[in-house]
Amino acid sequence: MTLSSKVANTVYIEFVRLLYTARWPIAVVGAAILMVGLAVGRQTGDLVAPAIGIIGMLVTVGRLALCVAFDRTVQRRPLDLASAKVWERRLAIGVIATGVCVGGFAVRCFLLPDLTAHMVAGGLVFGYCAGTTTRFSIRPWIVKASLGVSVIPAVSAALWNFDLMHAAQALLFLIFFFGGFELIVYIHDTTREQLTLRAEAAHLARADVLTKLPNRLRLAEHFEETAARLRRHKEGFAVIGVDLDFFKEANDRFGHATGDELLRMVATRLTGLLREHDLAARIGGDEFVVIQADVSDRRDVERLCRRIVETLSAPYAIDGHSITLGASLGTAIAPDDGTSLDDLLAKADAALYAVKRNRSGRTSGAAAARDAAPLAPDVPDGAEPTRGAPQPLQFHA
Repeated sequence: MTLSSKVANTVYIEFVRLLYTARWPIAVVGAAILMVGLAVGRQTGDLVAPAIGIIGMLVTVGRLALCVAFDRTVQRRPLDLASAKVWERRLAIGVIATGVCVGGFAVRCFLLPDLTAHMVAGGLVFGYCAGTTTRFSIRPWIVKASLGVSVIPAVSAALWNFDLMHAAQALLFLIFFFGGFELIVYIHDTTREQLTLRAEAAHLARADVLTKLPNRLRLAEHFEETAARLRRHKEGFAVIGVDLDFFKEANDRFGHATGDELLRMVATRLTGLLREHDLAARIGGDEFVVIQADVSDRRDVERLCRRIVETLSAPYAIDGHSITLGASLGTAIAPDDGTSLDDLLAKADAALYAVKRNRSGRTSGAAAARDAAPLAPDVPDGAEPTRGAPQPLQFHA
């Protein structure tokens, strides 16, 4: 996923979150529909207008309940792109349903002979349109649909009276209806620009400048998200330390520009091996960390480690040269080897250094590090090492 697509997804998710902050406007509109419905019913003796007011209030209660459910859901699990789309559709149903109530109320009032009911209906339509345009323009399709189901019936009902003043009122409805489209576009574009700038700044603060991989800050944040899934759903995960073999030799021979390109290519290869909830981060030099989510047993980690070694050991074609590196890996698995990032990183590093000292291997678990590295006696028992043939550095002009 490119940076631009990540930013676009972040902005969209923030749009949806902002939609659910409109609690007070929702309550105000619901109370207004109920109040004017009861007032018109009392004034004219009509039963339909109060019924519409009660329905509008029930829709409002449902929308507020939806907001509470949204809050509880995001507290348990942060919004992702798929769930944000679901919550947007749910909110849209509520907003459009409120618009239907406003339009239905206007129709009923304009069909009554009492002119004060017509006045009240016009005020409600204008007020609803102004509030909805201001508050929900960050999702233009929702606000346009809601305005359509409220204004168009009101225009039709006003024209049904066949007199000059009602025709003028219908014209005003249409003018404000179509004029509001420009405001909708302006609010949406302005908000999107602000959120995009903020999202880009947040991504840059959490990304390695050279490889664009997550840096230590984003690694720590992702670790907390993964650890939360472990606490909630007992999903184990692994921390894999990755160190490139013979990178220094390649960097010294071909120069820093080639070394930088090697690191960027390594980052691309690592990212291509990961699933949605996995993460690869560069923590410095030629050192990387992979967090593998949803690990059921150590064989899952071993399979990914083998794929990482095979993928990173394949030749790199740069400026007419074919350069082959190797990779040494060390693993630690939560919760068996610890539950804090510092503990798991320390044990993965100990396992990795054991591999470095034992060049016949390429990956090691925390237990293997204890056997191969007497200087790390505090590493707990874990998986057996996965062996692989060492890859010498190869240069081909």
